[in-house]
Amino acid sequence: MVDFFNSKKEQQENIQEEDNIFNNFNIIRLFGKERLEDIQEKISKATGLAFVTVDYKGEPVTQLTSFTPFCQKIRQRKEAENICMASDAFGGIQAAATQKPYVYFCPCGLLEIAIPIVIRGHYLGGFIGGQIRCLDAPKDICRLENVMQHTEDFKQNKEMKKLYNDILSMEYDKFVSIAELISLIINQLGEKEVSRLMQKDSLNEELKKVNEDKKKLEVENRLKNAELITLRSQMNPYFLFRSLNSISNLAVVEDAYKTNEMITMFAEFLRWNFVNAKKTISILEEVENVERYLKIQKVRLGDKLKYSIDMPDYIKLQKIPSLTIMPFVEKAIFHGIVQKKEKGMVQVVIDYEKDDVVVSVEDDGLGLSDNMLSEIFKPYKNGYEGDSIEASISNTRKRLITLFGSEYDAAIYCSEGKGTKSIIRYPKNFNKRID
Repeated sequence: MVDFFNSKKEQQENIQEEDNIFNNFNIIRLFGKERLEDIQEKISKATGLAFVTVDYKGEPVTQLTSFTPFCQKIRQRKEAENICMASDAFGGIQAAATQKPYVYFCPCGLLEIAIPIVIRGHYLGGFIGGQIRCLDAPKDICRLENVMQHTEDFKQNKEMKKLYNDILSMEYDKFVSIAELISLIINQLGEKEVSRLMQKDSLNEELKKVNEDKKKLEVENRLKNAELITLRSQMNPYFLFRSLNSISNLAVVEDAYKTNEMITMFAEFLRWNFVNAKKTISILEEVENVERYLKIQKVRLGDKLKYSIDMPDYIKLQKIPSLTIMPFVEKAIFHGIVQKKEKGMVQVVIDYEKDDVVVSVEDDGLGLSDNMLSEIFKPYKNGYEGDSIEASISNTRKRLITLFGSEYDAAIYCSEGKGTKSIIRYPKNFNKRID
């Protein structure tokens, strides 16, 4: 009997803990604005669909991703934009009511779908996507043009009519299949993120109650390990790989070979970052992962990006803390190459220097200092890709100092108009690390 009542008490405590987390909870706190937009962009590239995320009230919380020229033109007029936003809100509300994807035609006759984000029975918002032409949709699909009409008929405007006819056309069944796949991915990500927050909050509470330094250190390590594990398992990686493989096969069938190449590279990159759980790896493995990332960026940026990786054979089996180089390469791409108008170069050089391993990541970008970057991206507040990159760099630097001491902090040198150079240094003999 004691076990039964204890078990029931634990269940009630778990329910109370979950309710506390969902009080004052919203979709931005769960994912973060930047991560939502990153998810939108990746899904849009893989599917060709436009996306925006709305909160539980139906109001947009992210930037518009891959919106068609037609829809962008329509939304330039305030009155028309309000109608489009009302259409998005309608889709979100219908998805919230049914708690499943809701397909409908927008006031301009484009097929849309609202994908609800429902976590533990709580509706947090939805993914609104689509903006495609569809000729074989069932007749019972809701058509908002019957109840929400624009004051100006775009069909009477030659330019708008051409933009409309240029919009991607897709079969209804294929559209719904893609939407169901996206729904699975988004809601699995949400469930994993809630678990991470609950685990993190629980460990934080435990930290507050610990007084002895030794016990406090143990809880901090558990918190860090929990964050690392949940970051790597935000969804079932094998499900994602199979999904990407299916999309890749579809691209081959449709003769979209460049799309297939991109999806294959992206799947390999995700596979390594999801499955690899080792704290230390060889430099060769680290560099192979970096090169996968650079190849993906090369497809995205084309001739604008050139890169080189230089390291001698004798250093390839040298150990390195996992994911040490990647954040600095991301910084070189985003803050260095992407921000400049001209073509750019990223160079990675790795070698020994006396008893240390030295990694140099250099770009010939704008050489913007932290203060200059803060000013440029000030309108985004904390909602742009650079914030995530800088956070990763900060965590990597802290990890190097924790492992090897303060003399092994990474250094970043900016030269305005010439570029940025990051120097990472750590002892080649791992016995020097601080345990």
